[in-house]
Amino acid sequence: MRNQVTEQLKKIQGITYFSPLAGRFDFAIELKAADQRQVYELVNKVRSISGVTSTRTYTPFEGFANGKNIQATDSLALVLVRVNEQTQAQKVLQSMEQQAQVRNAYVVPGEFDILATVYGKNNEEILSQVSKIADVQGVRASETLLAYKPIWA
Repeated sequence: MRNQVTEQLKKIQGITYFSPLAGRFDFAIELKAADQRQVYELVNKVRSISGVTSTRTYTPFEGFANGKNIQATDSLALVLVRVNEQTQAQKVLQSMEQQAQVRNAYVVPGEFDILATVYGKNNEEILSQVSKIADVQGVRASETLLAYKPIWA
């Protein structure tokens, strides 16, 4: 089923990258959209793929993208972060921005407070970076979803 979903995702314009995940979600998909309407349309295209039973969308509000080039061979992980108090989210973001291997991090509404993408040469590097994030003052909890075989559009 994952292979069928992968083939269909490759056909959707507006996806920055997608990857199967190790964790509670099967795939991570990063969208490239100009406005909320386009996000809605892209998510509906993903939902229409045979084999996709549910989706969860995190819309970024504030945060950063460092613009660093990631190599196709780099490993990726999504780090879902909860902070102690919402007022600490900005301080956690600032700390994450100083960490070289954090590709982006954004405040998001919902179950988590911050969604970050971390990269490295291998999973060991990623886990080292995730440990640094967990040690940031104000972080209450985090969950890491390891991506494998990311596909860049």
